[in-house]
Amino acid sequence: MDWSFDIRSALLVGALLTLLIGAVLLVVARALPADYRSSLNWWVLATLLQPAGFVLLSLRDQVSPWISIVIANGCIALAFAAYATSLLRFYRLPPRPVLLGGLTLVALAISLHWGVLQPRFTERLIAISVVMSAVLGYCAWILYRRADARGPLRHVAGGAFAVAAAIMAYRAVILLFDPTQVTTIFQLTHVQLLTYAVGAVLPVVATVGFLLLCTERSQRELERAARVDYLTGCYNRRAIEELGAQAMAAARRHGTPLAVLVLDIDHFKRINDELGHAAGDEALVQAVHRLREDLRTEDVLGRLGGEEFILLLPNTDSASAVSAAERIRQAFSGTPLRLGEDARTVTLSIGAAVLAPADRKFSQLLQRADRAMYAAKNAGRDLVMADAMSGWENAPGERAPRA
Repeated sequence: MDWSFDIRSALLVGALLTLLIGAVLLVVARALPADYRSSLNWWVLATLLQPAGFVLLSLRDQVSPWISIVIANGCIALAFAAYATSLLRFYRLPPRPVLLGGLTLVALAISLHWGVLQPRFTERLIAISVVMSAVLGYCAWILYRRADARGPLRHVAGGAFAVAAAIMAYRAVILLFDPTQVTTIFQLTHVQLLTYAVGAVLPVVATVGFLLLCTERSQRELERAARVDYLTGCYNRRAIEELGAQAMAAARRHGTPLAVLVLDIDHFKRINDELGHAAGDEALVQAVHRLREDLRTEDVLGRLGGEEFILLLPNTDSASAVSAAERIRQAFSGTPLRLGEDARTVTLSIGAAVLAPADRKFSQLLQRADRAMYAAKNAGRDLVMADAMSGWENAPGERAPRA
């Protein structure tokens, strides 16, 4: 049985597939977060421009070269540039209008010069292939250079763009050494079959990969939202209890100390009553910022609720814990917070506790630090108090030695 393959028909089928995947993307986009909208819009634009270019290519020898060569190649080049722009926006990278716009203009200039003004088929095809390969390779580079795109899902879109770039480069090399491989765009050779196969498959595979990346990021953001305090950006109570249990297990396993500080902003209600809740929220945000200035890489900051915070200090004994707490206390009492037009001095009551043999759960260690913090409040506030089981002679309610 004779087997025949019509490239014009393949171009039209590829255009239809791309339009369909673009329509699917529009439907799915409604379920994605609004901050993806700009990236998605550029991707949808690409899935409109690429089939437009394919349709115009299929009309070669039936319409003016201005349409079937210049505008057709321009649409495809713009589509590839739109893919790249979409990825840049998705990863919140700086736009590259000069680079991508420049490559698109080069593709248009090549099509105009060697397609209309001085028609040279082989030279035009080689040059266009190089430009397209560069843009597609740039798309793959964006995906593979990102530190937050190290998972296996990046290989779907990244692999599609990398393979497409390689095939376009392969076509340029083949034509450079053997121009007879392709003498018309509808010639049925392995080079052309690979090229048009990429054109038909790339939008489908890349779009699926892009949607997977969107879904993966949404999942990560949901997980982060479940663990991070929305106002201050530090860990919430749920996360801090998980991290505390992990830190406690690690301390027991390695035989190292673990300290916990519970910090409470004194007279916080006065800020809300006198300056308003917006000022209170700002005070919490600034307090977290100030706390982070004195943290080590391994230290963990969390918000227990209201104006109460917690610090996990791995590899920290009782003396070092009290010293760290005293530095924090002095940092707050010595420098006012700027709340709008007001400067308000904020003090902290801090309770310190160190992991003891009797602690079986993290909640027990946290409870001891919490009791020490309330003891500091009862003793007059703006104090650091150490729990009795943390190695100090004083019991809760007595002041820890000042650093």
